[in-house]
Amino acid sequence: MKNFNKHQCGTTVTSEEGNTLKKIITVAVLAALILATFAFVPLPCVKAAASEVKVLSYSYYTAPANTVLAPNQGDIVVVGEIENVGTGIVQNVTLMGTALDSTGKTIASSSLGVVWSYEMAPGQKAPFFIDFTPQSSTSQNTSWMSSLSKFTVTVLAVTDTTTSPYPDLSVPTTPFAVNQSNVYTVVGTIVNTGSQTMDYVWVVTTFYNAAGTVVGLNYTYVITPSAALAPTNAIRWVATPADSTPQLTSEIANFSYVIDSVPLGSTSSAEPTLTPTATAPVSSTFPVLPVVVAVVIVVIAVVALLLVRKRQKLPPPPPPPPPPTP
Repeated sequence: MKNFNKHQCGTTVTSEEGNTLKKIITVAVLAALILATFAFVPLPCVKAAASEVKVLSYSYYTAPANTVLAPNQGDIVVVGEIENVGTGIVQNVTLMGTALDSTGKTIASSSLGVVWSYEMAPGQKAPFFIDFTPQSSTSQNTSWMSSLSKFTVTVLAVTDTTTSPYPDLSVPTTPFAVNQSNVYTVVGTIVNTGSQTMDYVWVVTTFYNAAGTVVGLNYTYVITPSAALAPTNAIRWVATPADSTPQLTSEIANFSYVIDSVPLGSTSSAEPTLTPTATAPVSSTFPVLPVVVAVVIVVIAVVALLLVRKRQKLPPPPPPPPPPTP
């Protein structure tokens, strides 16, 4: 004989069914809680030591009216160069620039900059710039510039990668520099000596003064998918300093360049972009696991509710009371 438990609603559920339902709900809730703990476990992120990248030199200037690197005329732009001094290939280098007054007090700081490099092999160098807007300062205006004594540049973060740059883009003839209309101009030729067709090819040029300090830089696309660089083919490139001025041209004494590329059919289907970031790199991966856990919990709650409703077989509501008699 089965035992019955009476409920306030007037329905009946066997003790065996009630125990089974309790077990199902308990196990489901425990499973949801276990999944929820994994939702807050950070995914592994392979980061290199910041010491693997060294800041070599830098200088600064006031952004001219024709500025390319800064959003506003009058911003202070720091330009410089870093080197991969480690043993592995790195990418996603994030820098912080700090402005100091003559007493060493911080008067502005910014990470609104870009390292112009896709991947950096050991020993490879790459130029960078950091823009200082009025909002970068403690005064929130341009008054800090009159107190500026010097800048410091610090490497904040570096990421390891196993992706190697394509090694078969050569420059058979030494690039040369000319002064065209008072603009320092570099001209060179790139030949694809390998077996892969390149979807994107770009050249990063760094300009130095007589002391070897970086005073300018350039980032130029020479190949895009509309005219990919096939094996044995060649392409000419021309580079002038970003934010070029007659004064800058007069300061330039030498230059260096780095060629980088993405092969045709690479998993990197989108055009490579090097854009300023206000903070250290943040993963853009959508948080799938927390969403899945939330869905699982909702589903469990709905199933449990349906089971309860099915077991209880709730009676229909009572009829409305009769209207009052006159």
